[in-house]
Amino acid sequence: QRFLPTEQSVGHHPDSLRALTITEGEGKIQYQVEQDYQSLTEKWSSSFQSVGTGRRSRSRTYATFWSLELSLMSLQPEMGVLSLRKEKARELIDRRREKYFERIHIDVYWFVERRGESGIITGPGARTELHVRDSTYRPVRADHGPLREAFIGGGETILYRRNSLYFPRTVDGTDILVKASEAELEIRRTGASLKERFTWKWEDDSTARLLEVKPWEQTAGRLSHRP
Repeated sequence: QRFLPTEQSVGHHPDSLRALTITEGEGKIQYQVEQDYQSLTEKWSSSFQSVGTGRRSRSRTYATFWSLELSLMSLQPEMGVLSLRKEKARELIDRRREKYFERIHIDVYWFVERRGESGIITGPGARTELHVRDSTYRPVRADHGPLREAFIGGGETILYRRNSLYFPRTVDGTDILVKASEAELEIRRTGASLKERFTWKWEDDSTARLLEVKPWEQTAGRLSHRP
């Protein structure tokens, strides 16, 4: 795995489908992509910057901010959406879009690089915060998967754990990402003296909210309907 920037800059809002065009043809949904799934994941992933006093070290740990295009593209490796009848595929895409606009999802892949680490970033004494437009939000849900092995070259492996964090998308009737141009995730693990900060920045995209329209109802722009 390549080392990722501590401040990931993307050329469009996370609600935009800049790298993905969804069309219909021959009874199935089709994806036309500018980047493959791995490249798109890297596009929305950031490594961390240590904040505070204490020992610093280079780490493979990174976090992925789930944009709309990444959320929809993941339906193929997860469910094989492109091989389904278009009616079923539409249903899955609509459901995934609805879930996307309900919460902000960030996955933190914590690599266990020191003895005694569990790779779990939540728990008693830990603190996790998302900063958007001068406001701070706590996760409404957090969970983690099992420890897994990753190959790092030379026949060596390292353990990592995926931690999934979910933050509110709408607060007091306001969508917190609508006018946002960046987001920061800060994590202070139990007993740690340093905080880890992951940062994403993007350009304002005034057309992003058009994507609340279903792709098969959109007749112009990035989304099209092929009879």
